[in-house]
Amino acid sequence: MHLDMITMSAVNVSATAVLAGVLLFTWMREARDPETAARFVGSWGLAMLLQSIALAVILVAARLNNGDIVSLGASLVILSHALRWHASRVYADRSPLLLWLLVGPIGFFFFAHSGLAESFGARFIAACTIVVFYNAAAALELKDAGEALPRRPAMALLTVTAALYLLWIPFYFSAPIQDAAAIFTSAWFPALVLATLLLRIALAFTVLSMAKEREELEQRHDALTDSLTGLPNRRALFEAADAVGQRRILGGTPVSVLIFDLDHFKDTNDSYGHNLGDDVLKIFGKTVLKHIKARSIVGRLGGEEFAAILPGADAAAAVEAAEAVRRAFSRAAAFVNGLAVGGTVSVGVASDVEVDTDLSGLFRRADAALYVAKRGGRDQVALLESDDDKVLPGSTVRTSPTRRRSSQTLRLPVRTV
Repeated sequence: MHLDMITMSAVNVSATAVLAGVLLFTWMREARDPETAARFVGSWGLAMLLQSIALAVILVAARLNNGDIVSLGASLVILSHALRWHASRVYADRSPLLLWLLVGPIGFFFFAHSGLAESFGARFIAACTIVVFYNAAAALELKDAGEALPRRPAMALLTVTAALYLLWIPFYFSAPIQDAAAIFTSAWFPALVLATLLLRIALAFTVLSMAKEREELEQRHDALTDSLTGLPNRRALFEAADAVGQRRILGGTPVSVLIFDLDHFKDTNDSYGHNLGDDVLKIFGKTVLKHIKARSIVGRLGGEEFAAILPGADAAAAVEAAEAVRRAFSRAAAFVNGLAVGGTVSVGVASDVEVDTDLSGLFRRADAALYVAKRGGRDQVALLESDDDKVLPGSTVRTSPTRRRSSQTLRLPVRTV
């Protein structure tokens, strides 16, 4: 069956424009959202809109057999594929590369008008080759871009698109097209146009699926992140504690819990204002991340209280980590914004190897140790080693009856450091 090129081209332009409209409408609904998902959809929608305009330019110019205008349209097509690559970088949370975004379309335009590519065939092969590289680059950007389920179909479709444009070159050599007007009588050109259109439609719906998946992930991350410090919040910390407990085997490797409380934080707020108090909290967040080892879990319990879960750390290692944080914070918060704040932190530590899948007992003991550190004069580390109130040798504080905080199931993922 012979495909009518004029009809096929009209369908190609119209369908691409409709897909662009759907993507841009989706982006405009979330126009105030700066998150990756919205920017990804907007970038891809812009690429589709530009491609529909470029295809319309090529269609009109080909009917007029104007090779220079066809070259301009081809440059815009190349730019639309470059914008796909840019959108893939947005999805992968990578910075834009403006030079490489423009080098393809601008390079092709100057090549087409340099006198080196006067024939339709030379321009056609050059345009296809550049499009192949941009689609292959877009697929590679998605390789390590996060969620495997939605990005793998996109990688496959981009790879097939690159292969299809590469296939256009041997087709051209088997049945050359002498000038732009000859595409309307070509036997193979309309079939490849249809194939690329179907791939474009599949990619558009895949992009929407990827954006939805990423948006849900970002919403979950926001729900589990403390907006001030960027640390996991209370809910996330408890979920992580539950996950750590589920991975443990009774009597296996040790696990430790640290609870931090910034000393006299209310006085700091009252004396210097809440803005400086927020800066102190941010300083502590950065300090604890810097001095707690990898694979540990750090979060903000609320107010001026923070906690850390240290899988694999025994009592001595946990106390050492707590002391490192205490000393570093005393230095970092001595002066804040030029003011002599003198910030310090008290730390309660609990550690054990004989714990089951519920770490709530360790949290209660760490909280009790924190109470001891606060009663003992603050700016110190206290370890409640076990439920029999034994203290780590060399500690300068004594134990105290466990002060139980309001019960809460230890649940919820967290950023690890």
